[in-house]
Amino acid sequence: MPKVLSNPAPIAYTPAALDADIAVYRAALAANKPDAAKTERNAIVFHLIAQIDLAYGAFELHLSTRRAGAQTAGDAAELGVTAAATVVGATAVKDILTATATALQGTRTSIDKNFFEQKTTEALISQMRATRKTQQAQMLLSLANRDVVSYPLESAWVDVTNYYYAGTISSALVDIASKAGGDAVTADKNLQATVKKLTPGQESMNVRTLYERLNKQIASGETATMASAKATLIKMLTAAGIAYDPNASAADLLLSLQAAMADALADDTNTKLDKLNAAAQAAVTP
Repeated sequence: MPKVLSNPAPIAYTPAALDADIAVYRAALAANKPDAAKTERNAIVFHLIAQIDLAYGAFELHLSTRRAGAQTAGDAAELGVTAAATVVGATAVKDILTATATALQGTRTSIDKNFFEQKTTEALISQMRATRKTQQAQMLLSLANRDVVSYPLESAWVDVTNYYYAGTISSALVDIASKAGGDAVTADKNLQATVKKLTPGQESMNVRTLYERLNKQIASGETATMASAKATLIKMLTAAGIAYDPNASAADLLLSLQAAMADALADDTNTKLDKLNAAAQAAVTP
């Protein structure tokens, strides 16, 4: 392994460093600097992802080599005892060796059944990789498109934790049992779609992205820019069927949109969020 990859120092993230970054994030929130808070939130999450990826890489290598080594050693022991049983003359000794061989085989079977549910190492690793890619794609979208109001650090922390557990054997076994095949292919497509959405000129508009864009336009204080933001907000609110005061300022209209977004997040069916996303797309479509 290249030295730069074998040495975790460049991405070492200590609890003290995490606490310091969280303090910076909260200070930005208190100072009403959402862009600075978002930057700090993203930096924290990417540091954590790097640490998790480093640990997962070592775990995957350990799982592959140690399990294969244990199975090889078990095979060698079982073959040796079985061979010895065929050449000894004493019946009592032969019976002991045969029983020992049976015990060795039974122990290996029990370990595979109770710890790995008789799944191959390749199947477990494939499932863990697929689930991790799916979790990573969701986090990339949220970090890029959502502000610290709709996606605070606490929510990101939950996603990071889920990302960690996606790289465990227990999670892989649950996913294998509950899902059909082809997860790895689907996860790859989801990750590729995420990258395309993050590529300038190819991203599709949703309500979170539009909200952040309008928030920046209104915060600019430029008359023409604020007027353009207000026109877009009116088009967006009208398309979404949200009541508003046509004489309200652009900032007040943005608060109406923010309230609608908060209400949509509480809807488990995602019906309201889908409606807002469609309205956002309509608001920027000529």
